Amino acid sequence: MMQSFKWTLKVATAAALLAGASTAAMADWRDDWKAFAAATGDAGHAKWVEQISTPEARKLDADWAAFRGYDASTLIAAQKDLPPELKPGLIINKDNVGQFPWLAKYLPDFWIQRLNSEWFNTGQIRIVPTSHYYMQASMLEATKAIAPGSLLVNDKAELVNASGELAVLKTPGLPFTMPKNGGELNWLQTLHGVGVDDLYFNPIYMTACDSNNKPERNYVGQIWWRRMAGRTDDAPLGNIGIAPGAYEAGALLFTEPNDVRGLAGVRIRYAAADRDDDFKVFIPSLRRTRVLAGTNGQDPLAAGMEVAWDEWRSTWMKNDGRLYEYTMEPDAFILAMPETGHAYDPLTLTENRCGAQNVDMELRPAWVLDIKDKTGTYQYSHKRIHVDKELYYTQYQEAYDPSGKLYRVWDDSRDFDPSTGRMMWKNAMVANVISNRVNTLTMNADWEGRKTMNNALFDIDQLRSR
Repeated sequence: MMQSFKWTLKVATAAALLAGASTAAMADWRDDWKAFAAATGDAGHAKWVEQISTPEARKLDADWAAFRGYDASTLIAAQKDLPPELKPGLIINKDNVGQFPWLAKYLPDFWIQRLNSEWFNTGQIRIVPTSHYYMQASMLEATKAIAPGSLLVNDKAELVNASGELAVLKTPGLPFTMPKNGGELNWLQTLHGVGVDDLYFNPIYMTACDSNNKPERNYVGQIWWRRMAGRTDDAPLGNIGIAPGAYEAGALLFTEPNDVRGLAGVRIRYAAADRDDDFKVFIPSLRRTRVLAGTNGQDPLAAGMEVAWDEWRSTWMKNDGRLYEYTMEPDAFILAMPETGHAYDPLTLTENRCGAQNVDMELRPAWVLDIKDKTGTYQYSHKRIHVDKELYYTQYQEAYDPSGKLYRVWDDSRDFDPSTGRMMWKNAMVANVISNRVNTLTMNADWEGRKTMNNALFDIDQLRSR
């Protein structure tokens, strides 16, 4: 109750700042970006300034801020104890990282260690201005239409309406945009989905790096994802009848190298906690399709991969309150990669993709979601996820092994179009801090190709024939 009160108080403070802000003040974050881009002379930074400055982007930003009662700028402005050095243009590297005693409060230890470590060495971290993020106008309207108090999370961690029906199949939009507990926050980030009704990576490049920063395997593939219920933006709207009870589906097809070419996986996710997901993988070397159980979601996508089937979008575990406990912390700030992939990639990898030359990061307001395993049988004892307070998606994730030791971290950057509020991905980095292995992923978001998607992609027999 006290945590909920403190979060409400901070929102009220941010809302007061928002309400009292002039039009010029509301544009300050864009002005910060303009000045920063002019100082760096970076073409990607300049392109981002163009994208956030369109009339469409300004309107969507203002509309979502008015609905929330805050934006990232007002939440940051309400913080009175931010270190004065934490501002755009700050470069953090191995020579000066020890000069900032406040850094550990905002920058994950994984990234601090990378500045001084030979493993996945990172040349520098550059602080960029904080941007504003939001979803589509149609998602905003659907979210506004949800009556306060009409949805709840039951003991199974299912999202239900007052009649006990599975709300994810009945009610479009984002529930609980001011979450009061972990169950509500979990469903908020779940129904962010992937930022669009239909997603297509064409292609996705995946590099598995060993502890000596050498690439063991390079994979190329294609990924599709489709919202099956509550579609608000892409035709067909509403629900798709491919599988009654399903609310989302994902498909992966490997195209390189030759020894795994044709390896394909499809997962259709069901809203009911008692219904297992439909999970199939076609193995070309055996010429057979394997039907997988829910526990197989812990398996890696392919040899050398740290990314598991349960981690297609940082976390893709089955929501089930009997298996997991969901708790939250209401207030956090974290330095994370900006969602600037529509203009430029904030993660500049080394030539072999097993290290980083530069990482751009911005200060983000977040909730912290803890998902704890109750069974003792899952590969992680718990996940700790920073969920962005504007984007409603993961900014950074840590996963701990059954003994409680940090096992894997996930960090990524989205391909966010400020003019439409649609987003896919630009990159992801998944690191195993026990074995010192890293996967680096680079995605080419196919904005035109996604318009041609159909349900056949989520039929394993048709997918493997592509």
